[in-house]
This record gives sequence, C-alpha cells and structure tokens, in this order.
Amino acid sequence: MLRDAVEANRLEEVRRLYEASFPRSEKKPFGFIMKKRKKGFFDVLSIEDGKGRFCGLAIMMLSGGRALLDYLAIAPDSQGTGVGSRTLQELRERYGEERIVVEIESTLGLGGSAEGNLDGDKDKRLRRKAFYLRNGMVPMSFVVELFGVEMEVLTFGKEITFDQYYAIYREVLPQLLAKKIRLQPPRS
Repeated sequence: MLRDAVEANRLEEVRRLYEASFPRSEKKPFGFIMKKRKKGFFDVLSIEDGKGRFCGLAIMMLSGGRALLDYLAIAPDSQGTGVGSRTLQELRERYGEERIVVEIESTLGLGGSAEGNLDGDKDKRLRRKAFYLRNGMVPMSFVVELFGVEMEVLTFGKEITFDQYYAIYREVLPQLLAKKIRLQPPRS
C-alpha cells in the first residue's frame, strides 16, 4: 500500500532507505525534495505491506501532467516478495499509466556512471530493466545523459519525446541543474 510518508509518520524510514539505496551521484538532496514537495512537485511515498510494515519508498517528481518515478527502493527484507510489482500497479492506478515515466541506468553498453562502469554492475542493471519490462513498461526511442549517467527512459507504452521528458526537469530543478540533462545521439 502506498501512503504519503509525512502523513504516515514514515519520513525517517524513507530518508534512511533513500540514503542507503542510491549512489551519491544520483541523489538529490533530501531536503530539496521535501522543500519542492511542499510546492507540489514531489510525492514522497511510503510502501507498506498489508500489516502496515514499512517495505520501501517511491518518490515521484510531478510536472506538466507527468509523474516521473524518480526513486523506487524496496527494503532488503521485502525484496523478491512482489512488493515492487504491486507498487508499480498502485502507481499506475494512482497517477494513470499514461503519465508515468521511469529512468534506469543504461543497459545499452555505451557508458557507465562516475561511480562504476557497465561491466561492474551489468547484472543489476539488466535485472532492473527486466523488472520494469515484466511490469509492462517499454523503452522510449531516446537515451539521455542525466548528470553524467547514461539513462534509458521507459513508460507504460505512451510514447513521449525528449522535450516532453526534459520539461519535467526544466520546471522542477534549478536551471543550472536542468542544463545537465542531455539527449544522447542516436546509435548507428
């Protein structure tokens, strides 16, 4: 079950899992997310099981009628239990599948991140992509460089353009940061 983390008194659990789950180069300052949440640009959600136990987090960036799944993390003791798939289904119901956009580190072999290369975490990236594909998402026809990390963009089948994708960041992030998002040239 998805609940607003603030209303559910789960903010500290969400923050701890957020800090532990993502590379430094890919994290926005948590305080920035919370400040922008107050302005309606982020939903910070706690994922709970049927007994109210904390199972993970979903942080959505909201802009222009789109909902970018900025961060999804399942607590280690809940991984492999179907919580992630159920969460994607709930997100589809909550935001409408035609609105949801997801980014994943590239599996296309052209680069890596500043904190590793594709070979070092290839299996993890391939499993992540397989998870989203199994749950009905499809890759878009473009790849982006997001703060120096090559990312694939996926949706639930609703084609979007780079400009539509980029508009989310242009509205939510300071201009200096939004300029660090680039469309990658097509592969030959």
